[in-house]
Amino acid sequence: MKPKRIFVFFLHIFEYLQIQRIKIRKFYMDYLRPTGRLLYIFFGFLSVTILILDFGFYYPDEWKPYVTICIRTLVSFFICYESFHLLFTNKKWKEYLKLHKIELIILIMLGLEIIYEKNIVEVLKSYHISGEDTTLIFLSANQFLFLFSNLAHFFRLSRNHDSKKLNPSIVFVSSFAFIILLGICFLHFPKSTIGSVKSIDLVFTTISATCVTGLSTIDISTQFSLTGQLVILLLIQVGGLGLMTLTSFFSIFLTGKVSVSDTMMIKDLLSEETMGRAKEILKQITLQTLIIEFIGAILLFNSFPKNYPIELSKKIYYSIFHSISAFCNAGFSLLPNGLNTEAFQRSEGFLSVIMFLIVMGGLGFPVLFQMRSRLSNPLDYKFRWSVTSKLVFWTTGCLLLFGWISYYYLEQDNSLKGLTTSEQIFHSLFYSVTTRTAGFNTLELGQMGLPITFISFFLMWVGASPVSTGGGIKTTTFAISLLNITNEIRGKDRMEIDHRTIANSSIARASATIVLSLFVIFTAIFCLLLTENANFIDLCFEVVSAFGTVGLTRGLTPHLSDYGKIIICTVMFVGRVGILTLLVALSKKVDRISYEYPKEYVVVG
Repeated sequence: MKPKRIFVFFLHIFEYLQIQRIKIRKFYMDYLRPTGRLLYIFFGFLSVTILILDFGFYYPDEWKPYVTICIRTLVSFFICYESFHLLFTNKKWKEYLKLHKIELIILIMLGLEIIYEKNIVEVLKSYHISGEDTTLIFLSANQFLFLFSNLAHFFRLSRNHDSKKLNPSIVFVSSFAFIILLGICFLHFPKSTIGSVKSIDLVFTTISATCVTGLSTIDISTQFSLTGQLVILLLIQVGGLGLMTLTSFFSIFLTGKVSVSDTMMIKDLLSEETMGRAKEILKQITLQTLIIEFIGAILLFNSFPKNYPIELSKKIYYSIFHSISAFCNAGFSLLPNGLNTEAFQRSEGFLSVIMFLIVMGGLGFPVLFQMRSRLSNPLDYKFRWSVTSKLVFWTTGCLLLFGWISYYYLEQDNSLKGLTTSEQIFHSLFYSVTTRTAGFNTLELGQMGLPITFISFFLMWVGASPVSTGGGIKTTTFAISLLNITNEIRGKDRMEIDHRTIANSSIARASATIVLSLFVIFTAIFCLLLTENANFIDLCFEVVSAFGTVGLTRGLTPHLSDYGKIIICTVMFVGRVGILTLLVALSKKVDRISYEYPKEYVVVG
């Protein structure tokens, strides 16, 4: 047979196969794909149900083979579904691969997991993980991958149905309320707790974790199982970043784009001037958080006290937990007495990493974004620090220095007594850092004198910086209000910082935030005086700590009555979302009017 005839022969075969592929694809698109989508949705719900059953409930051993079969079926269906979807797509393969890269990555991971299943099991067993736990980890990994794929499909579908613009304040407040309700449900699962725990304590812990406060009425290290602790850790992470931030990030990550309405909402939440910058900051927020927490976990692992007896697996887990807790300014600890033990008091390396994570989390994500930009391009002559960043740096530095010096000189005969000079200096700095919404403590707070207690009120009240993981009225609010007072004294009608005029709306918002914060604090203290029989200073400390989402306590939290716990829960929620943001979300917007009444000056001051 001549070469030309061979070529024509293979060309006919190729054309025939193409025609058959088109026919099969048409049959697939018309009949099999609709059924496959329904099955995909059904298996998605089934996967969630099995995951909740595995981690949340105890069930008979006789069910385990059936659960395993269900999970294997889910994974096999996913592999077949995605393979057929790729084979018979009506798009160009290059375009399809770009759009569905997440599903394909998961497909490859599942394939490798099935091929090397025995090797993975052997590695897990080498770390003294039982066969039953190994199976659970392996199957759970499959479920998580399947759920993540469902999430990708959900976001891709939701992008085709753009929602109308919502009030960012409503979204921000509602997202925290939704996560709290979800967390309460998860912590009520039988496998989440060890022994019997009152519902009010579970509610309190959920709100404290979501609002990254750190106050706890129970010991999370002994009264929560691994499942419960992981739920708390997830609540801390989501609460620190904010649900809207995470949702928008995954929308960009999974679909490669975000809707105009979501971008506008992100811009308002981040108080940015342009939509493009808001989108870029949003991606950087999530990526920087994960990178900083990862580095923090490695540093904590390497600086863990050598004289503290702990298994390798627990050491890794504790390092990750404390890294996330510190960066999110939560203050939760899995150690029996927190960091207030001799082993950690003398571990300056470990505590230094904790301080670093607290400060980084409290600076605010836009500031971290600018820091990264500056470090990546140190010779960029066009770079300019924003007024917000400069105010954050100056105010944070001054407050840390003020708290450091105050604690060192005021606590010589109290909580610092018996320590060497270098230890006194170090722990004074640690207390100054942790008072800024973090909640870790290395010394006994009940031994503190009244002068430093009142200074602590001030530090906790100011709190961290805007768009950060911390609470309080925020450093910029305090700075703007202080500068406004200076302007009033000097008779200056405009506030100018670094050759920029500060908007009157920012000044008015700062003043309103301060007034409303004091109203919340005084109201809460008054309510606790009606419900609790405790020392007045301890009550004040508890309320200010809850409002600033600090998590420090003078020992009152475990002894609160149920009514007292509800009051503190309310204060924590208001302190995290912001009283002004909460009122804006609950209030109806007034219509803009085109006329203006004559001005009249009211005597004030």
